[in-house]
Amino acid sequence: MDFAYEIPSATKIVILERVIKELELEIFELCNRQGIDVSTVAADYAAPAEPEVGDGTEYNMERRLVSLNTRCIASKATKAAL
Repeated sequence: MDFAYEIPSATKIVILERVIKELELEIFELCNRQGIDVSTVAADYAAPAEPEVGDGTEYNMERRLVSLNTRCIASKATKAAL
């Protein structure tokens, strides 16, 4: 995306810190709701495979956790690269 002006690195860092905080809060809430110990969620956490019979929604919460975790790790990497 082309922005009309250059966003300073310091501003990007502040924005990423807010994003990371929100993602971590959501991860914490989701883990507590699911009974998952947050300290056991590794960077390569993967949701269990859906059973062959079913509607494909059995592990929605786990897939959500994977998505949040992936985005949080990516945001931290982006911040570290600035």
